[in-house]
Amino acid sequence: MVPIIDTGHGYDTPGKRSIFHKDSQGKVLLKENSVNEAVGNKLAFYYWLKGEKAHFITNEWYDVPLQERVNRERKLANSNTFFISIHADAFHIKDKAKGGRFFYKSESGKKIADSLTNYLRNNGYGLNLREPKQANFKVLRDTKSPAVLFEMGFMTTKSDLDVLLDDKFRNKTAKLLYEAINNL
Repeated sequence: MVPIIDTGHGYDTPGKRSIFHKDSQGKVLLKENSVNEAVGNKLAFYYWLKGEKAHFITNEWYDVPLQERVNRERKLANSNTFFISIHADAFHIKDKAKGGRFFYKSESGKKIADSLTNYLRNNGYGLNLREPKQANFKVLRDTKSPAVLFEMGFMTTKSDLDVLLDDKFRNKTAKLLYEAINNL
């Protein structure tokens, strides 16, 4: 299967930030785009190194609107593609929510989400992975390919944030996603 990789929100997207965890100057420690873009770039790089096909549709630092991301996917979609949107989560209560999760809309998306979850769990993903969950997100609902949205962990929970900030974790996540996708 050929992945169509989306790294979700741009650098200036308001909202998804480590709002409860800041540096000594009062700046948030992590904006979602930083971790999404790092993992997405590394995942696409694995495909490039191996001479394998993958599509990386949001390699910009500005926000690519949801509809534009869907439009880009629809131009590339065929019977051999699937769509993966990479994100980091946030919760309105400090240090309450933990772990990652794959979301899906369709039955074909559920199969992919189950497979990716199992592979990451069994191969040392650095955070707890909750069971995949059905959702009605636009990038799951309006894309042509089977689609999953991956929330890697919670930026608003210190234990998850510490892992999300670690470049070794980002490298490992990209490598595990590459391996898991090749096992679909």
